[in-house]
Amino acid sequence: MEETKKVSTKVAKPKTETENKGFKTELPDLLTFLQAGAHFGHKSSGWNPKMKKYVYETRNGIHIIDIVKTRKLLSTALEELSKVVDKSNVLIVGTKGQAAGIIESVANEVGAFYITKRWPGGLFTNFDAIKGSIQTLVKMEEELASGGEGLVKKEILVKEKEVERLNKVYEGIKFMDELPKFLIVIDSKVEKNAIKEARIAGVEIIALIDTNCDPDLVDYPIPANDDSIKSINLFVNLFAQVIAKGKKSESLLALRKNHFANLENTKNKYLAEKERQEKMEEEDRLRMKALREGKSSASTTGVVRVLKKEKNLEEDYAAAEAVKTKTNSKKIEDLGLSARIEKALKEAGLSTVDDLVGKEKEEFLAIKGVGEKAVEDILKAIK
Repeated sequence: MEETKKVSTKVAKPKTETENKGFKTELPDLLTFLQAGAHFGHKSSGWNPKMKKYVYETRNGIHIIDIVKTRKLLSTALEELSKVVDKSNVLIVGTKGQAAGIIESVANEVGAFYITKRWPGGLFTNFDAIKGSIQTLVKMEEELASGGEGLVKKEILVKEKEVERLNKVYEGIKFMDELPKFLIVIDSKVEKNAIKEARIAGVEIIALIDTNCDPDLVDYPIPANDDSIKSINLFVNLFAQVIAKGKKSESLLALRKNHFANLENTKNKYLAEKERQEKMEEEDRLRMKALREGKSSASTTGVVRVLKKEKNLEEDYAAAEAVKTKTNSKKIEDLGLSARIEKALKEAGLSTVDDLVGKEKEEFLAIKGVGEKAVEDILKAIK
């Protein structure tokens, strides 16, 4: 039986630095990789032969990854990543359970695009269509925040479910204005659709590759355990440190912050207006209740105000009736019209000033014995 080798943890330099145009990061020492379990591969029976050059040994039927090579390849990938983070987008993809939570948390913290639920087919090969769907999602969020004006309750519920569904897929790629320069993948075997589209679209790929993966499918393979939470967390945070130094991450953080702030402000304004409307409706309800019960006063300020207004209206109506009565008492003889005109008006059944007020010129001309000159005299007199 072939004797197995032991993994050495002795390193001449415990920490090295990767630098590129102002970029500077410290790589963990080999012991850190070992403590994270980054060196554990899959069973030797389920490996990909192309990974042979990255396998250090086989122990108890499990492949052990050569973490010295892992560290070297990681340094190269981080250098290349650092060259684009100022001007280009970077997308991190990891949809399996161990990776999803870590990626979402770190990406939101540093300002990176991410996909953790499922790969949206056509993101790279049909980017304009996906971008349109994302814009529709943002618009629907704004409509719902403003209360869904013009929509009935059922339509609002349908739209809320649609927003929830779309957010599961597009939440991490909102505001992605162009294709990313780099695609970072956790488990290239699981994310085969993403890798396939990236190769078609010419997007460079950095990926954690376990011993069951094909390293030839990615541009910058990093042999490591892609199932261990500790291992995934170690590598994702190293990628995040580089992304966080770029201007693109700052811009994305600002866009996300503004979006959430706008939605919150819109929602608060809607709720405040809704509360005001409900308060007015309640005051009207109490006023009507007080009127039905014949109460002259009410306990609430709103009702008192409305009742006072009703009282003023009644006083105005009484005053108008008094004026009307006074006007009715005035006869047409008091207008100083000629006897002929007075006679013609009386024969037509018009005996008071109030009978004349409001009539049009044509109505006077229709009266027998009243001509143009007489109409002018009548209108002048009742003015």
